[in-house]
Amino acid sequence: MQRVLVSAPAKVNLALRVGGPRPDGFHPLDTVFEALDIFDDVEVTPAPALSVSITGLGEDLPTDDTNLAMRAGRALLEYTRAASTHPAELGAHIRITKRIPVAGGMAGGSADAAATLLALNELWELGLGREELTRIGADLGSDVPFALVGGLAHGVGRGEELAPLRPHAMHAWVLLTRERGLSTPAVFRQFDAMHPDAGAPADTAALRRALEQGSIDDVGALLANDLQAPACELRPEIGAEIELIEEAGRRVVLSGSGPTIAVFTAPEQAEELAAQLRADFPYDIHVAYGPSAGAHIRAAE
Repeated sequence: MQRVLVSAPAKVNLALRVGGPRPDGFHPLDTVFEALDIFDDVEVTPAPALSVSITGLGEDLPTDDTNLAMRAGRALLEYTRAASTHPAELGAHIRITKRIPVAGGMAGGSADAAATLLALNELWELGLGREELTRIGADLGSDVPFALVGGLAHGVGRGEELAPLRPHAMHAWVLLTRERGLSTPAVFRQFDAMHPDAGAPADTAALRRALEQGSIDDVGALLANDLQAPACELRPEIGAEIELIEEAGRRVVLSGSGPTIAVFTAPEQAEELAAQLRADFPYDIHVAYGPSAGAHIRAAE
């Protein structure tokens, strides 16, 4: 095998309900993920050692051991050595083409990690199944397992314990992205400061029923993100913009820990809505549709 190309999707949380921190410091979540048709590509080729390069939106991102794709490669090496599935020394160059907005709450780094796991498993002919790759991915980050699975899914635990959902309809999202990101740890710290007595997260049962049986309007009415208020405390302009969009009768939710604003709509209305928002806001506006596929191999040769 000389080249493997894998694509992995962005995500949005239709609901992100957050509980108080557990003893291990992680927050329990009850969340509903949707994969969107904005994909990062990861191409891997043989090399003496692991290395990463990036083109596209993330050209200025680090490519050292802090990069999640690099960490995914190292985690896969450690796993295979521990399991004695492949004793030889392995290397690869990991070339990432980024289209998912960086630091936008859309899990671009997790998508890259998921794509790297799938690509290197193929390049190195390790023969690991999706279940094993998902376990490795869960140790890298809470969103990595979903990037491998894609579609529409209910997540609990840290978000890594997934159950698939059957969507009743396709959805469209108009995404307002911005250059300056928002620190996920800082948003969670703000959540803790605002909710010092938080218990278990609220459940997403009503939303899940609407997704499988209800209309677009039913789903839109149940969008929720417990990190939205903390993010808006840190960046008040986000809250002001969400209010403006909601006043126009639109269904809006913050994507993950922000700062991307996700506006939910029917597919046939997406382009017209995007044009309206481009006229009103000085940000990059993306139209995305879901649910889409998880990480998948596009070429292997």
